[in-house]
Amino acid sequence: MDRENQHQNGHRLALIAIIILAGLAIYLQIQNKQTKLVLNSTYDKSFYELVEYVNNMETLLAKAQISNTPEYSAKTLTEIWREANLAESSLAQIPVTHITLANTLKFINQVGDYSYALSRKTIENSSLEEEDFKNLEMLYTKCNELNVVLEQLASDLASKSLSWNELTKEANHAAFAQEVANLSQESFGNIEKGLQDYEGLIYDGPFSEHMTSPEPKGLGAEIYNEEQAKEKVFQYIDKNVVDHIDYEGKVEGTIITHRFTVYLKDEDFLTIDLTEQGGQILWMNYNRDVGEEKIDVETAKQRALAFLEGHGYPNMKESYYTIENGIVTINFAYTQNGVICYTDLIKIKVALDNGDILGMESKGYLNSHHEREIEEPSISMEQARNVINPKMEILSEGLAIVPTDWSTEVLTYEFKGKVEENNFIVYVNAKTGKEQNVFII
Repeated sequence: MDRENQHQNGHRLALIAIIILAGLAIYLQIQNKQTKLVLNSTYDKSFYELVEYVNNMETLLAKAQISNTPEYSAKTLTEIWREANLAESSLAQIPVTHITLANTLKFINQVGDYSYALSRKTIENSSLEEEDFKNLEMLYTKCNELNVVLEQLASDLASKSLSWNELTKEANHAAFAQEVANLSQESFGNIEKGLQDYEGLIYDGPFSEHMTSPEPKGLGAEIYNEEQAKEKVFQYIDKNVVDHIDYEGKVEGTIITHRFTVYLKDEDFLTIDLTEQGGQILWMNYNRDVGEEKIDVETAKQRALAFLEGHGYPNMKESYYTIENGIVTINFAYTQNGVICYTDLIKIKVALDNGDILGMESKGYLNSHHEREIEEPSISMEQARNVINPKMEILSEGLAIVPTDWSTEVLTYEFKGKVEENNFIVYVNAKTGKEQNVFII
């Protein structure tokens, strides 16, 4: 009997051991899976940050080619140096071999080092020379090539056609390595000579301690309650097409709004935020599918302008627009005595199938709009034009008020133009004659 009990106990112990081992195996498998998920999430974050930083480097390198004053050049070049350092940090977190990334890392380092060297030069109030601009152009071209590679990798990772597990296998490095190898050392020989005479530079963000939130200037005085705001909705939307309106409550913020969801008889709906003070549209979005395009952009612009004028927004001028999925989004800025006030900005979305107004956003306008006392410029248009880099073909020019990093405004001369295939807008301070800002479109 004892022998039989021992035999049974042995079976039980063996079974318990098997169960424990199986449980442990499952636990380890789950832990391993969770660890991989965490690691993949970390790798994804680092990679997409890398893509963002290299994109920023490309945009800033384009700006650096057109800037023509030491002050603005110093600002742009310092930003390039900062973005390159951030890109280098993100690159270090990506789980591929050092050899594969060597050329990419070398390129990013050289962009950072060279931009920092040039920034020291411009901080000492020396203008960039022709050779400097040639080098910046070359760096921009190479950065664009790197971006193409990174964006393709991002697309492959997003579509799951490539995973970090596969990317960390040596056999799969070939395509990536081949692409980044094009960023060859030969291109940078003449740059490296200028990197020895400059000291380090600390960057803590432009005017970071001066950023403030302005008090809204364009709201009006009257305070609207829920019912009054609901009635105001029908000034923007035809009552005959509305089935019913739901009140979603107040939305707190710098500008307090009443939010409504408007359900239409055709089963579509739109969301609209009306300001508690003034009863104006802060934000509106009409959620419907857009059919085949039947009207052109110029017609859409006229529809948008008529909508603005009909609802108490006179003297608005279209500045630029984008088209996506059959919808044109147009940016309008207020004009006063021929001066464009880019602080007073309203965006309008128009459907290209029938011209419906599908959306509106007026935060800039409501924050900034007021009648200004605009001083006469201290320099002439011709003097401002002489500040512009001669490589830029000027297509249009005029006076404009633009915001600053201190949440103030400044009167500038605006020059729109292009260098080769890139479109730029350059703003020259109408008082000091210095470059105020440069945008690449």
